[in-house]
Amino acid sequence: MDVAQLKEQAARVEQGLDQLRQLHSKVGARLSKINQLDPANHPAEASSHESLLVHTQLSFLESYVNAAVTQLSSVESGLSGAVDALAAAPTPPPANSSAAAGTDQQPQARRSSYRLVHRSSIPPSVYEGPARRRLSRDELSNVFGHLQPWELTHYRRPLGTRLFNQSAANYTNPVIDCEDDKARRMWAAMPLAVAQRLGQRATNIREIKHRYPEDCECWCLGTWVALVEGHASGRAAIAAKKKREREGGEGTAAAAAGQADGSGQSADDGTLETVDNIPLECISARADRQWRTPAVTTLIVGTDLDLSSYDEEEWDGLEAWVGGCDAIEVLDLKRIYFTTTEGLLSALPADGKSLAALRTLRGVSMDEAVWMETDKVGIDRLREVMVARGVKRSVRELKITVRRMPSRDGAVTWSESAARLIEAVAAPEVVWEEVFAPTDDSTSGRIDAELLSLSSSTGTLPAQKLIVDYAKTAGTVTYSGCHETTPNAITDDAFAAAHTLRLVGDALADSDKKNRAVDIASKMPNLARIEAPHRLGETLTAPVREVWRFLERLQTARESRGRAEKSLSYVGLTLPPGALAISTDNPASPCLWDPDIHQLPPIAEVCVDVLGMVADDRLEAFYNGVMATVVSFTSKLKGHTKSTVQLCPGMMDDFRQRFLVKGLNINAGPYQLSIFRRTLLVERRT
Repeated sequence: MDVAQLKEQAARVEQGLDQLRQLHSKVGARLSKINQLDPANHPAEASSHESLLVHTQLSFLESYVNAAVTQLSSVESGLSGAVDALAAAPTPPPANSSAAAGTDQQPQARRSSYRLVHRSSIPPSVYEGPARRRLSRDELSNVFGHLQPWELTHYRRPLGTRLFNQSAANYTNPVIDCEDDKARRMWAAMPLAVAQRLGQRATNIREIKHRYPEDCECWCLGTWVALVEGHASGRAAIAAKKKREREGGEGTAAAAAGQADGSGQSADDGTLETVDNIPLECISARADRQWRTPAVTTLIVGTDLDLSSYDEEEWDGLEAWVGGCDAIEVLDLKRIYFTTTEGLLSALPADGKSLAALRTLRGVSMDEAVWMETDKVGIDRLREVMVARGVKRSVRELKITVRRMPSRDGAVTWSESAARLIEAVAAPEVVWEEVFAPTDDSTSGRIDAELLSLSSSTGTLPAQKLIVDYAKTAGTVTYSGCHETTPNAITDDAFAAAHTLRLVGDALADSDKKNRAVDIASKMPNLARIEAPHRLGETLTAPVREVWRFLERLQTARESRGRAEKSLSYVGLTLPPGALAISTDNPASPCLWDPDIHQLPPIAEVCVDVLGMVADDRLEAFYNGVMATVVSFTSKLKGHTKSTVQLCPGMMDDFRQRFLVKGLNINAGPYQLSIFRRTLLVERRT
């Protein structure tokens, strides 16, 4: 474009600016009138139609002016730079000069065109350029790496192989999920070869979660195995490639790639560190597979294990998991016997180093199905195996499951072996009370009260310490009235965590044993339940009336110790049916109409479990005895809210018929009576 054309264009722009100046004068005159208005002379103008109209027009004008100023400022800056560049350019030779003539005769050379990409130190805006150029490949792979595998596969063609593989490599936490409906269907339908290729591409996996239905641990087990093996082979291929690059060798990558040939029998994962809550099906999947997991430091099984209850393949799989760890630090077996644990750890080499890194051992359990002397041998062997493999007072967390400590000599010798195990493998700072793993009620289990006296007279000091510490964590204390050569003094913290006292055998047979039972109960700070069972080997020989007498004496002892306000949440009585078919003033009857019984502690619930049946001619007396008993509970017990009587199924039909006939006459007042299945239920109305 020559100078004459530029002048014509400049003239047109200048003419437009003249028109803007004229408009500026007219608009300025209108604005001056607005500025001259006096608010005192126009008090109502603020809400008039005219003022609103002026306000609207001024808003439009303001937006137009602002836009024009912005655009003109931008154009003026560009125009200034272009004019300065034109003025500085050299003057071309005249058109009729010899140089110009020579140029016309020669062909014009093609020159490249250029554009400003960005200015120095000023990065280009993310909104400049085509959309495909706004994000880097790494950023795109991070975005697409959040898609589910089947969603990412849908975009494989538009993404291209390189970006697709890079996106798949960004998977860090794949979840084989049964809780999401769509994910459950897609994972279940995924071929094993596809799952293995997914694992090969996902070389940055940090965690694989397998959420399976409660009733089907084997759901998508093959997919899990294929994903693990594929990931291992992908990692091995990367490691082999790096090794080949360092050493300059050949063939290593091909050998590593051969592990992913679809046979699904081998995997070498040197990065796997944690195996948490692994179910039996996944444990057994390793039995026939050549997996290498030397870096695993944490192994937590998800199901109770016992060699006598599970098949050989599952046991072989667990041995392979444990034996494949070079430096195991956390081993949680949930519940496995001492003898079984010894056989499991024996799979590791006895080199003084294979268990040297072990810091946590949980889930080792006493075998309740064998004699304690037999289990004692298992403890001794386990101690020898662990010490031979490098465990020497280095375990900082040791959890042993002991569900019951009976008052027998075998329990004392067992405790001696358990104490030697703790002294040999546990760190000095381990508190022995914390060694016992909590059971279902958050306590360590059940102990016979007489065991404290037995251990103090026959046991070694370590055995005594172990039994005393176990007693402090036990939830249930059983007292049977067995002979105690030298009764051990019961302290206030002897049964610190116990919530239940079971009275069995000769616990209330004479005054000395009654006093001993009261002494034990009164020094249980968390006592809430009293049970008097009627089962083989545990039947309370004293009549049930003695249980109420015991509770009276317990309340008196509590008052003397300043604990009169303490209440019981439950009293359980297991009785023969004849005890409810006799006169209510009989000592064998549980009824509370005896006028001498008047100082009982507050009891929230009483449960009477009736074992056996009565003759047909005694059914009427049995029904009357049951009803009299529950009425006496509701009348004489403080803080009482619930009574239950559980009957034998053979007696329920007759009892229900009598209840329906007579129940309407007594089903009033603060308590509500009902029958559900084989239970008579009496509850305080709310």
